[in-house]
Amino acid sequence: MKNKKSTLAKLKFRHLSELGSRLNLSISSHEIIGDKIICLDGVKKKLLIAQKNNVLNQSHIIALDEVKAISIKKVYNGIIAGALRKRRIGEFLKTMVLQFELKHQSELIILPFYESLINKLYDLAGLERKARNWQLMLSKMISTHNN
Repeated sequence: MKNKKSTLAKLKFRHLSELGSRLNLSISSHEIIGDKIICLDGVKKKLLIAQKNNVLNQSHIIALDEVKAISIKKVYNGIIAGALRKRRIGEFLKTMVLQFELKHQSELIILPFYESLINKLYDLAGLERKARNWQLMLSKMISTHNN
């Protein structure tokens, strides 16, 4: 069982490396979040966001030097008065996304990390930790580039 998992991990990484080579990127970090793959080229300061099943046709590259800010945005369902006495705030969370604000465009780039219709509530803490790690790492890269 352990051999099968390590073989699958090597295969996924090989596919990511091949994709990076095709796009002239050197992938230094990657993460699979739901149906998306995010890959970072730390040297060129570019982020690749791709659909897991359709990597070539549905991919987007973000040049971090074009990013003004990266934030985590949470959207909650309506909370009626007194509901927080019986349920935790996380139970009302609808979506949690990593949001990229670009310097020269008003359009935002949204990367979903948690969606209540797709993910389980027990996955929330791990996905939030991953989102915060990516936000911190990428924010440091854009702040060092801007200085």
